[in-house]
Formats: sequence, structure tokens, C-alpha cells
Amino acid sequence: MVDIFLEYVIPVATAAIFTGLVSVSLLQFLNVRRNIRSESEHHVYHRILRARTELENTEAFTEMAKESPVFTERFALVNSPQQYYTVVAFLDLLELLFRLYKKKTLDAHMWPRWIELAKTLMTIPKFKKIWESTKQVHTKEFIEFIDSIQ
Repeated sequence: MVDIFLEYVIPVATAAIFTGLVSVSLLQFLNVRRNIRSESEHHVYHRILRARTELENTEAFTEMAKESPVFTERFALVNSPQQYYTVVAFLDLLELLFRLYKKKTLDAHMWPRWIELAKTLMTIPKFKKIWESTKQVHTKEFIEFIDSIQ
């Protein structure tokens, strides 16, 4: 009886334990990989938004933008190009936060605070004007969100 146990049961049990450990390790690896990819995506997007904002807020870009009928129309909605850039930067920030919330990477307890900020910002007439003029460039879900809080 002991021979059968040593010959069959222990190797099968060892193989089952080893298979279980490998499976758990693989699942953990895949989860960590997904989290790192998501975090990297958020960092890259954040850096892109900041770079765009810094570039737009230069005198050189503003001079060139004034030659564009699209920018001329949008600048006419506010008192200065910097006001336009500020509104667009806030909208981009809110959309990023909205996306993080939807992906469950933003603490759900923090989200109501950002909703209130969005509601408050949309009480500013210039924000509303820029939103109406530019909302088509945002994701459908974000457009629905902003339109629902006004």
C-alpha cells in the first residue's frame, strides 16, 4: 500500500500542485502586465496633453493659429487665445479623468468631486461656448456625460 502511495499518489499530487502554482503565477503575470500597460498608457497620454498645452500657449503657435479659420472662430468665443487654451485643457483633463473612472483606475470616491468640478465649469459661459464648438472631437461617452450634467 505504501509503495502504491509513493509510486502514484505523490507524483500525481506533486504535478497537480506544480500545475496549480504555474497557473496562478501565469494569471498574476497577465494581470500585472495589463496593469502596467494601462498605467503606461495613462502616463503617456498625460505627457501628450501637457506637451500640447505648453505648445499651444506659445506666442508662435497663437500667431499661426490666428491664420486658421477654425481657430479664429473659436478664439472669437472668448477674450483671448489663452482663455480658449485653458478651457480646452480643462476639457481634456476631465475627459482623461472620465476615462480613468470608466476603466476603474480612478478611485470611485474621488469621481464625484470631479463631477462637481465639471458641473461648476459648465456654468461658465465661455466653457459652454467652447464645449459646444468643440465637443465633436471628444468621445461619444464623454459628450453624453458632459451634456447630462448641464
